Amino acid sequence: LETGNPTGSFKDRQVSVGVTRAVEVCAGTVAVVSSGNVACAASAYASRAGLRAVLLMHGHAAPSKVALAAAYGGRAVCVDTPSAAAVFDLCIEACNTFGWYHLSTAGLYNPFNVEGAKTIAYEVYAQYQGGLPEWIVAPVGGGGLLGALWRGLLDLKRWGLIERVPHLVGVQASGCAPLKDAIDAGTPFLETLKRPWRNPETIAGGIADDILFDGHTALPAIRESGGTALAVDDDAIRAAQRRLATIEGVLAEPTGAVAAAALEVLPPEAKGTSVCCLITGTGLKDPAALAEVSRPPARIGISLDELARVVEG
Repeated sequence: LETGNPTGSFKDRQVSVGVTRAVEVCAGTVAVVSSGNVACAASAYASRAGLRAVLLMHGHAAPSKVALAAAYGGRAVCVDTPSAAAVFDLCIEACNTFGWYHLSTAGLYNPFNVEGAKTIAYEVYAQYQGGLPEWIVAPVGGGGLLGALWRGLLDLKRWGLIERVPHLVGVQASGCAPLKDAIDAGTPFLETLKRPWRNPETIAGGIADDILFDGHTALPAIRESGGTALAVDDDAIRAAQRRLATIEGVLAEPTGAVAAAALEVLPPEAKGTSVCCLITGTGLKDPAALAEVSRPPARIGISLDELARVVEG
């Protein structure tokens, strides 16, 4: 569970490393591209470090996340495009022009940030008390989390702490699934950069990346671990959100519930094995999405009969 991190998602791990590097090189302003979670983390950690944060948020950013990011003190700027790649181009141009430090969590642009996410692999190892599940399932947007998880597991193997790397499963929304397409077609990483997903559309805005920014690690993570790439539709994501909340007591945002949604469609060879799903972000950051998966409240007067009717009826 990554929901208990300071700003409610796994992005805190990456951004904390990135901001440390920004301070080290004496940057005054950091800039990120985000659908929400990176912006919240960047805004919070930059404020703590005494830096200015410019938060370029594309069309898949939930309004509540925009507000949260701004509340931490950063300058939120909503860019009118659904394409994360287009906003990255703008961010790179701005950083080059104004001397800002590019803090986005894509390894293509900032190799320091992705090191922070490797610690998830170490923590999974610790929580399993030295053992590991046979499968690890993670949501994928640009691929940085999956790639960092794989690299962290390779660290553990190189240090002699584990003998094998679990099968890694990358899960995307069916409305934006460039990873699944690349795995199914055997597409090399550099070719994927030429084939952005057209018109990303999903409730899981945190993974609506039209390009595999970290495909150079996400693709081999799956291929070399004997894993797979899956896609789940929005209805399956909502159902997983509901199950996590009502059965496990875990409130996940849509992106955070994607891994749990994939449990229904894992490969046959995963049946009867141990599986770890990464829940990457709290549902408290996207309350509008919660309204779609919960029953509306009943309204009554001061009446025991009415209370019994709505509760027991």
